Amino acid sequence: MEPLLLEIPDEVAAAAKIPRTQLRIELLRRLAEALFADGVIGGAAACKLAGLGKAEFQHWLGEHGIAQPLDESDYREERDHLTRWLAND
Repeated sequence: MEPLLLEIPDEVAAAAKIPRTQLRIELLRRLAEALFADGVIGGAAACKLAGLGKAEFQHWLGEHGIAQPLDESDYREERDHLTRWLAND
């Protein structure tokens, strides 16, 4: 499958308050965030689009105030991580 390419007009890119060298990464992350928050794509696809691992993307979402729904397996995984972390104290 061919990648989907989006064109950002030069005047829009120039007007962005983001350095040109960081614009592509920032736009992809913000697009991933918006699509995930709107339920258009799931977490795995959003992580891939954003170019981030799961934990990094979750942190990114938290920094931007995006709620992350947890299902039962997520809850168990988080509980297990917390239990291991507390055991190492």
